[in-house]
Amino acid sequence: MNLAFLEIILLRLTLITLVIFIITIVIYYWKSRKTSNNYLENKNFNLKYFIQKQVDFNGKIIGYECLLRQQHTDGSWSLPEQLDSLPLQRVVFLLEDTFKSLPTEKIRLSINLEYNQIISSDFQYFVRWTISKIEPMQLSIEYTSAYGPKHVNHYLFESRIKNAKKYGMEFSIDNVGSEMKSLKQIEWMLPFVDSIKYSMCNFRKEDPNVWLDLNLQSWNKISKENNIELILMGIENKDDEDLAKLLKIKTRQGYLFGHPENPKKIRVKNDVQKTKK
Repeated sequence: MNLAFLEIILLRLTLITLVIFIITIVIYYWKSRKTSNNYLENKNFNLKYFIQKQVDFNGKIIGYECLLRQQHTDGSWSLPEQLDSLPLQRVVFLLEDTFKSLPTEKIRLSINLEYNQIISSDFQYFVRWTISKIEPMQLSIEYTSAYGPKHVNHYLFESRIKNAKKYGMEFSIDNVGSEMKSLKQIEWMLPFVDSIKYSMCNFRKEDPNVWLDLNLQSWNKISKENNIELILMGIENKDDEDLAKLLKIKTRQGYLFGHPENPKKIRVKNDVQKTKK
């Protein structure tokens, strides 16, 4: 081996080492930025689960949905961004207080989780913990496919859901849309879905000439064909409710029946009712 050839080898090794070093720095910087941008992990942000009731065709409460809200400096509350950045450990902490305000009845409790939360290794523990805390209520985990990532690990996601269902959990698809892509996104999930939630806001048309690939009747038909319950959300007036009656949709949710409420207010109402009794 001559000196020139040895110099070439050393030069190549140096370049390879340099490239590896640069890649390592970039990955470390990216992860650091991602962590710093993961603002929902910041405990200085005031997060709380509000709850909204679900009713049947007689107006009887048959369930509640837990809705995550973030408080702003002016005291108002709104839906936070980057929901998938909230670790399940903090979800448990937030729900601990929320559960104290819920009635001990055999009705449904819905909690919306994101893709990264469902495929997390903590998901099974979260399901078992939640069920143990809310019994005799029925746990339903909701997933909004429209907000999920483009590339989904179908096998891992399905196995997480199916394993959790062994504990008695139900699985729901939240807020399906009126475009055909909305159906294509969830077709692979239909065999293990218990309920589908459709909002009236996706059904209303400002322009009567706009074509809807999938309307409420379409989702009603899809649900019946797959033995899946259809839940109608966004009911704001009597016309909306009459449509639900016409289509024989049992479970309804919307401002007509009540806005999302701070669980502390519900706790006060329950305490007052108990005092009167």
